[in-house]
Amino acid sequence: MKIGFKLLNRANRAQLLLIIGTGIFAAGALGFIAGYLSQGQTSILGALSLILAGAGSSVKRVKHQ
Repeated sequence: MKIGFKLLNRANRAQLLLIIGTGIFAAGALGFIAGYLSQGQTSILGALSLILAGAGSSVKRVKHQ
């Protein structure tokens, strides 16, 4: 079995996008609270995480209908 075999499934790719988006959001929030990120960097990370989480959830929603 190849390493990327499980990523061929659309549901697994959607779940991965959702996890990455949530992780970026959490890292951005913690970085802002700790003082490592500026407000501009935090808004960019927030927008990126929203795009990834939205793409992941929309693929999962289409799959279940």
